[in-house]
Amino acid sequence: MHGHHETNTLPLLPPRFMPGADIRWGVFRTADGTALRWAYRPCPNARAACLLVGGFGEFAEKYFETMADLSARGFAVWFVDWRGQGGSARSFPNPARPRPRDFDRDVADLAAFANHHLPEHARRVVVGHSMGAAIALLAMAQRPDLFDAAVLSAPMLGIVTHPVPAWMAPAVATVAASCGFADAFAPSCGPWDAEAQIAASNRATHDPVRATVQQAWCHAAPRLRVDGPTYGWVHAAFGLMDRLADPDLLRLVRAPVLLGCPMEDTCVDPIAIQRAAMALPKAELALFATARHELFMEADSIRGRWFGAMETFLAPILGQSRGRVTRAPQRVLSLVV
Repeated sequence: MHGHHETNTLPLLPPRFMPGADIRWGVFRTADGTALRWAYRPCPNARAACLLVGGFGEFAEKYFETMADLSARGFAVWFVDWRGQGGSARSFPNPARPRPRDFDRDVADLAAFANHHLPEHARRVVVGHSMGAAIALLAMAQRPDLFDAAVLSAPMLGIVTHPVPAWMAPAVATVAASCGFADAFAPSCGPWDAEAQIAASNRATHDPVRATVQQAWCHAAPRLRVDGPTYGWVHAAFGLMDRLADPDLLRLVRAPVLLGCPMEDTCVDPIAIQRAAMALPKAELALFATARHELFMEADSIRGRWFGAMETFLAPILGQSRGRVTRAPQRVLSLVV
């Protein structure tokens, strides 16, 4: 068990971004023995168990503020770091280099963790961002009884490939990955770099303080760093997005899903999210006209409305006993400007 961050230095951030006294740490061993690090924030008399998963390159420390906010709203919250990210096991050499992901294995990891750690009789909500949200969606198609509801922030259902044209990018990634360049960086990507990190964060949120959180933690604890996407990672991501574009797959998702769709996203394609909302049996779409990619790290005005949309969506579901969700939001569009 980790009682701390395995680091002596903590970043210079406001208190709301720090762990707090009640965060607990642990390690979960997957079926193949891989160590996944998790963080847990308890909540007395919780309404539901919440499993929170981040996007590409993210880690538990980035989400302390969000974990506290979810706990205050009545959720017991677990955050688990994906393989190759945060404090979970990484590949050597180059532990910061993103490898091609096996997203079915990620689904299996997510399901095993949920079944091991989330209380059996509690209602279960998965909350995911970007890559994590896409993995959660695949998990719910493959294992319809795993969660009672999902809240997905900017799910990675289509990616903005600039400067490579969208029609060309999957072919480029496939050729590069199959010709032995899987570990080479995709165009305009490179090793972890403080300036690039800050620039990327500023493109992902309007909030100047939250934009510093990921970089501050990576500076204080360099082992948290993840380099930019490689051809192998991008190739795997396109494979996942192809699968999640199939309406037949999305129809297998039985639980209600809230899709947060930021319209000023420069990472994920908002049109792909809207298309998924039309195909999912029980979906609500929250459109944010002025939001950037990271809804959980956005300015208070946007982030507060995102939490409000979550509450409106979850309240009726959590008011029912586990496995008895009768309310079916069918493609409800809430335009949150």
